[in-house]
Amino acid sequence: MVYEKLLNEIYAVVSLKYLWREYRPSFIKSESPDWINETMDLGLEVSQALLPDDGQTKNFIEQYLGCLKEELPPAALERYGERLNFYNGRFWAVLPDDMEQQDYLYKAKYRFDKKLEKLNTSYQQKRYNGLYLFLHPKDESDLDVEQLYEYMGGKQSACAQRFDWVFLNCRKVIYVCSYRDSSRIDNSCLDSRIEPIVLPQNAADFLNTEAEYLRYCGAWEDGVSLEEADCRTAKK
Repeated sequence: MVYEKLLNEIYAVVSLKYLWREYRPSFIKSESPDWINETMDLGLEVSQALLPDDGQTKNFIEQYLGCLKEELPPAALERYGERLNFYNGRFWAVLPDDMEQQDYLYKAKYRFDKKLEKLNTSYQQKRYNGLYLFLHPKDESDLDVEQLYEYMGGKQSACAQRFDWVFLNCRKVIYVCSYRDSSRIDNSCLDSRIEPIVLPQNAADFLNTEAEYLRYCGAWEDGVSLEEADCRTAKK
């Protein structure tokens, strides 16, 4: 699981550029939301379907992986305690606790609720709004996308501002949940409002490579567009 905010943001728009049939150029880097597409009059926020502790733990593991126990900060020893996993005297993992065993649906709902609140309080208003969520299901063959679709639609049905599209990235499949033409949840129409984009063979590797290259090709300041960044890399 990657937990590098800018890299995830770039991966999201790169994947939409190549795979989403409604995409029109171009996404421009912004803040609150993360991207603006003036052509589509669309604001796009990108997030991981995680609980707050998930990201903090991930950062801790990346920073101290392979370190000796005495090299770990006392605060980490106090916080994680027996959950710290050592082999040959070196730190290799943090064992999950009960909260981290919560399923992906719980985490997706939690993150959606937080982003919906921000959409209605602090995001720049555009005609259309999108949310791109990275989900982390243990078993990709056991995804209850319809339950999540219904939950998100019902949750935002009474809100002044809504997400017209929610993109659920499940690694091998990106589900496009559309609420653009719906003012209420109608279970009979679920199939037509959830479009699965199955990543073709080698597509995941291509998207990862493209996103990582763009991430480090230059400074991603507000106002830099995806197409401008592509042109910069092409000239090098």
